[in-house]
Amino acid sequence: MTYLASNLIADAYYLSGIVSRDFETPTGAQMSDGLRLLNNVLADRTINTSTIPYTSKLTLTASAAVADYYIPDCINIDVFVFYINSLRYQTVNQKRKEFRGSFRPTNIQSLPWNWNFERSLNGGTLSLYFVPDVNYPLEIWGTFRLSSVTQYQDLSLTLDEFYTNFLQYLLAQRLCQFNSYRVPMDVADQLDRYIKWITNTTNVMDLRMQKLSSLNGGEAINYAIVNLSGGWLPASS
Repeated sequence: MTYLASNLIADAYYLSGIVSRDFETPTGAQMSDGLRLLNNVLADRTINTSTIPYTSKLTLTASAAVADYYIPDCINIDVFVFYINSLRYQTVNQKRKEFRGSFRPTNIQSLPWNWNFERSLNGGTLSLYFVPDVNYPLEIWGTFRLSSVTQYQDLSLTLDEFYTNFLQYLLAQRLCQFNSYRVPMDVADQLDRYIKWITNTTNVMDLRMQKLSSLNGGEAINYAIVNLSGGWLPASS
């Protein structure tokens, strides 16, 4: 069913109590303010990523001798793999201190076993180690920022109904703050429930433990492996 951004803005005004559903319709100035504030609350989801319930896949190609790749609109990467022919290879996500501050040679080109992702303006940078020695197809699964909308854009084409319901309450709160109105108690309570529902049910973390050891058949990378095998490891028995 078609649901325009203008419909969401009007519904948010009615929820806030700023505009009476039975006696008024939002004015042109109010719709303009509402659209700007709607895009503001969409942009704010990049701060509170737990309220973005959508995960997307992106494929790209790593180029030989290139370690860093800027990914527009990317907020977070959950899974990163690379391919050789049709075989998919698992990699290890390293945090900033380990990836950028630990002792390691920086002039080796081999398989991109390790990676790090850093947020930056309007996206983020994926960095690989080792620096790829040839071109590799890459695949990432992660969270991307929600796009801004126009007044007559059909939101049902890009957002689930539960999420437009959530945005109604989120925008109603912002409209009250913008117009110096008290947020209705039922609106605040329902917004809290939506935040808990979305956070708890659509962003379930995988907390299974993965152990890496230099004694388990070759998970660890060291000078001997690099010099003797070019980064290739024997299969674990």
